[in-house]
Amino acid sequence: MGRGQPTVVIYEVGPRDGLQSLPNYVPRSDRIRLIRSLQKAGIRHIEAGSFVHPKWVPNMAESGKVFEAVKDLDCHLSVLVPNRKGVVRAQTVGAENFNIFFSPCEKFNRANYGRSYQEIVDGCKEAIQGIPRENVRAYLSMAFNGDDALPNAIRQALLLAHTVVLCDTDGTATPVDVDSAVQLARNYTDTLGNLAVHLHHSENVFDNLQAAYDAGVREFDSSIGGIGGCPFVKGAEANLATEELVIWCNGRNIDCGVKLRDLKPALKIIDRIKYQRPRSRLRYHIAKAKSLILGVVR
Repeated sequence: MGRGQPTVVIYEVGPRDGLQSLPNYVPRSDRIRLIRSLQKAGIRHIEAGSFVHPKWVPNMAESGKVFEAVKDLDCHLSVLVPNRKGVVRAQTVGAENFNIFFSPCEKFNRANYGRSYQEIVDGCKEAIQGIPRENVRAYLSMAFNGDDALPNAIRQALLLAHTVVLCDTDGTATPVDVDSAVQLARNYTDTLGNLAVHLHHSENVFDNLQAAYDAGVREFDSSIGGIGGCPFVKGAEANLATEELVIWCNGRNIDCGVKLRDLKPALKIIDRIKYQRPRSRLRYHIAKAKSLILGVVR
């Protein structure tokens, strides 16, 4: 892609995880403009959209057209897929890299996805059938909550995906929790695949970031402007912001391939998007509730 591999890989999720949560409609042109700006800033890994039903997640409507408009950019683009139909739709516009999701926490799976752990895993297997493992990223929600099922979930994720992403879904993780989960995951990912971390804002977010880095993690999700997160869980209303991750890396002389000044155009775009006129609050909350059933919250 024209540049050497940085020490820390930034995996930008704002164009999907971030935009889908906003109360206002985001035009396709703004989504395309944001992705292009992020790529121009030096970000090489971007989640470009989600192939869920647009009725349930309005801001992910036209993800196919968005992807077609940006697929030739010099970066690694991925999309979230909830099922086989989503994969097929994504493939028709040229998508090759897919993100799937489940949780080691059975209670969370039932409450948020409306299905059991095994039902979700079976659905993931069906969805990505025939997709090279190297092209799949598996998100494990609630990964830092000490669930006894985490080892099995990690092993299962590695059968489906090359990268396992540990997620602090409810924003309650401590540095000890992060270190423990990462060390556990290392028992499997050191030889079988890659490991990444997805953090939500909390009083521990930067200590958690440091703990993950100290434990050997070199790939982090972030969202431009901190948009997204899990708005239904107190203390987890925002994702780790891309600009904050860049500042954190630059302040420690850690190469992340991005300079803060280069993010300014993307930050201007996201500020304008955030403060557009909201659509109906009732319609928004209905859509958000239904999106949880489809399992699009990390």
